[in-house]
Amino acid sequence: APNADSPSEVILSFIPFQGRYIKSMPLHESQQILIDTEEEFRIKLKVYITEDFVMEIVSHGERVRVLEPKLLAEEIRSIHDEAAERYE
Repeated sequence: APNADSPSEVILSFIPFQGRYIKSMPLHESQQILIDTEEEFRIKLKVYITEDFVMEIVSHGERVRVLEPKLLAEEIRSIHDEAAERYE
């Protein structure tokens, strides 16, 4: 995982349906809501990017997109790409 030594600022964009769940069950105590509309639920976190955190994001599937940091977005993308290749 990219830079697990110090906490990173992570920005995640969820579909609104998933946002309702994330509001009631925050991913982390640092969670701040940036956008909460009918189009998007966006949050900011300050977290250690551990393997567990990466798997947590992956578990939300297509309902989430990592906006920052870019390295994390790329890692999640490659995990999804590898999963998709298993079905080809």
